Amino acid sequence: MSERKRLGDLISEVPGQITSLLKAEIANLKAEVTGKVKGIGIGAVLLIVAVVFALYMVGWLFAAGFHAWQLLFPEWAAALLTAASLLVIILILAIPGALMVMKNAKFGDMRSVGSIKEDVNMARGLGHAADGTSPLDDLDAREDLKAKNEEGDR
Repeated sequence: MSERKRLGDLISEVPGQITSLLKAEIANLKAEVTGKVKGIGIGAVLLIVAVVFALYMVGWLFAAGFHAWQLLFPEWAAALLTAASLLVIILILAIPGALMVMKNAKFGDMRSVGSIKEDVNMARGLGHAADGTSPLDDLDAREDLKAKNEEGDR
């Protein structure tokens, strides 16, 4: 069994623990922001590639496609089929890129931000969470969850 620490020793450890907590929270926040920025970057690159293909290659694709379709259809139908083919290619590149950017653009839902808010509220004496609850409230919730899990195991 471990030896119990004196109150003075525990109080003297608090500043070091707060510093460690803040450093860990900042490191966690950096990791989350890096992941979000990476996702936005990849999505943006996909969008840029789609735009480059859409603008640069459009002339060549129109010309080649138009002449190929013209062998089978009248000129107006060949032009419409060429444009429709290009639209499909652009959409195949642009939709996943746009979805990836939108998915990673929300910085408000990061867990690190919520965790830091909880730490600040705890330091202010407002309670465990942003809603002002006590840390002891979690004990009751954990006991209730444990009881439910034990009932489910039976």
